[in-house]
Amino acid sequence: MFKTLFFCLLLLPLTLHAETPAVAPATPLPDADKLLAQVVDNAIIPLYRELEDTANTLEQRSKAFCAEPNADSFAAVRTAWGETLLAWQRTDALMFGPAIEEQIDFNINFNPPKKMIISRLLTDTLPLTPETVDKAGVGGQGLGTLEFLLFDREKPDTEQLAAFQGEAGKRRCAYVQAASALLHTHISTIADAWLKDTQGYASAFRTADKGNATFTSSRQAVDLLVGKLFQSAEKFTKNRIGNPLGKGIDLNTEGKQEVLNTSNAYQLEAWRSGYSIKIIRANVEGMQRILQDGGIFQWLRDHNDRKVEKFVADAMQQRLESYLKLPVPTTDPFELIKAGKGQALDAYYYSGNDILMGIKRQLAKTLGVQLGFNDNDGD
Repeated sequence: MFKTLFFCLLLLPLTLHAETPAVAPATPLPDADKLLAQVVDNAIIPLYRELEDTANTLEQRSKAFCAEPNADSFAAVRTAWGETLLAWQRTDALMFGPAIEEQIDFNINFNPPKKMIISRLLTDTLPLTPETVDKAGVGGQGLGTLEFLLFDREKPDTEQLAAFQGEAGKRRCAYVQAASALLHTHISTIADAWLKDTQGYASAFRTADKGNATFTSSRQAVDLLVGKLFQSAEKFTKNRIGNPLGKGIDLNTEGKQEVLNTSNAYQLEAWRSGYSIKIIRANVEGMQRILQDGGIFQWLRDHNDRKVEKFVADAMQQRLESYLKLPVPTTDPFELIKAGKGQALDAYYYSGNDILMGIKRQLAKTLGVQLGFNDNDGD
């Protein structure tokens, strides 16, 4: 099945890109006020509300687990962690404004976690509280640290559970509890900025067409959003699947770019838990909701003045839908790559690259967005 899908995906970019009409520079965006309000109300706020809910559930389940650490409560807290991770990944294209204020995103998902910090906190005698964890630095908190504490590929579940039980397991449990509470606090800070407009950023984004202290125009807001969509596509295509499969670009010892050809399962994000493919699917799900629920696709169809906007919306929608129709591999991605069978995941790389090129060559150009310096390119 993967081979058939892979062949179809190779043809898809050729078809979509070859038929793209020439796109002239975009004029000022009509109905920008309605578009930006819909993006905020129908996409951004729902995504952050879901993230806040999952973080709250994780905190509550961590408490329940530590009160009674058994197989059921262990499975429940792991599931809550996974749901919070995926909800966070669905906001990957929203890494601007409140999400990066004072680099708060590093507190939420710093990878890889710092083993030395985690080890020190586990062996220290200081009480493990959210404040203690926070002071230890980003390397010992957030989703990556919680994954490290809750998942160990080298041990069976029974042995992993035993690490939280008895007198010896109380500190590890206290760490999970403190880290979950701290994570919830950081996520709430971002979510409240949109849901409650605590920083005025949501209002500024909605009314960018009128100009304000944050945005001089709707064009600036749209440029920012499309730029972050592009960066997200780069991350999930190149960093999260391309590099682990040995298809990424790296700098050699002479500082020149070269294609990697050695796969490395340890470059997968969330490889301990087996969530690596779920993460990149969540990235695309979030992107789809921003473009579809946020009304961008419909705005393009409604403003088909140059007879290209509808085509671009339809083509982009097809790319996203095709990606999410890819089958989730039954074998753990980490094990596939480690066993030299990473080609089973190639469709995720090529389909992701098609989304990336679709944003760059069609969506950005149609909306008149100039994609500038990308923070994924390095310094």
